[in-house]
Amino acid sequence: MRRKRFAGMKYFVVGILCFLAVGCASFPGNNLPKYTYEQVLVREPKPAVDYDVKCFSLDRENAGSVSHFQGEIEKVFAKSNVFSKFSPGTGREKYHLSLVLKNDGNIAAAFISGFVSGFTFTVLPGFARDNFTLIVDVKKGDQLLKQYRYENYMDTWIQLFMIFLTPTHSPVDMGKEVIDGMLLAFLNDLQKDNLLL
Repeated sequence: MRRKRFAGMKYFVVGILCFLAVGCASFPGNNLPKYTYEQVLVREPKPAVDYDVKCFSLDRENAGSVSHFQGEIEKVFAKSNVFSKFSPGTGREKYHLSLVLKNDGNIAAAFISGFVSGFTFTVLPGFARDNFTLIVDVKKGDQLLKQYRYENYMDTWIQLFMIFLTPTHSPVDMGKEVIDGMLLAFLNDLQKDNLLL
């Protein structure tokens, strides 16, 4: 009886140790060139813009992600110094930006990968890919000046001992990096096109 209890306890402890040593690390895709804030042109006079934001996950509107996306927009717009003023809303400024962020991935593949990984106590890795699409409509009144579209992705791996990479490659931070990269690519292209005269 004691041997069975000891054997059961041993598996329990091994399971807990595996769980504690499991980490997940994400890596951004390389579909877009990497821009720095210094590379984005700043033209004078700087235009003022207002903007609206929508987020979608797997073709469904995701209102819960709007505030996070808006936070990234405000951070990137402020650091880029491209606009004299930018604010959420419609019709207050001469130019308007409609930003749509989509996050799609293969749920079935991620589920199967996660199941196999969990069944093996993450000795076999789990894998998921988030496919991001950023669409920006640039408008002047009712006139659509141009639509910009950017696609990139983020790969996330879950595996035993991946915890050592988690602090520098957390999914939240890497997701922000991908989104910031797409926003910087948009600002770079917008300034090169010189649309906001």
